[in-house]
Amino acid sequence: MYIGHVGAALAAKRVRPSIALLPLLIATYTPDWVDTGMCLAGAYDPVGMLSHSIPAVLSLALLGLGLYALATRDWPGALIIAAVIISHMFLDWITGYKPTWRGGPMIGLNFYDHPIADFAAEGLVIVTGVLLYARTLPTRQRPWVDVSIMLGALLVLQLTIDVLHLLMKTVPKC
Repeated sequence: MYIGHVGAALAAKRVRPSIALLPLLIATYTPDWVDTGMCLAGAYDPVGMLSHSIPAVLSLALLGLGLYALATRDWPGALIIAAVIISHMFLDWITGYKPTWRGGPMIGLNFYDHPIADFAAEGLVIVTGVLLYARTLPTRQRPWVDVSIMLGALLVLQLTIDVLHLLMKTVPKC
């Protein structure tokens, strides 16, 4: 999942509106941040992708929970942050093909190989997240134009990724 992870962060904002959007966005991409760091360090393994394994994601969720709780003293919010980090793994199982653990089986529907299915799945998560997020905005000041622009921009970004993936299948990730 690419842009669809933003939908998960936006949906989590509906669950606990007091959490700022930035920590939710950081949380939703945490396994990808680790993956990018491994890539920059020269330790990236496209087959293993251990930053996305079950033990790694659970460890990252515990780290996120602890850091957010220490910074804010908001334990329910920290649980939401941890849940958003874990959601990354489940969403990636829909669109990708990821390891369960080192040496374990790979799982996922691998919609990346089917850009129309990928766009449909990610689009559903994006639309759901944006609609839930819109409900967190004040009733009298609910900026539907801004929300519509945000939704359109996220969908266009996802469509661009899917079209590029279709045209450039051989480009390595790292």
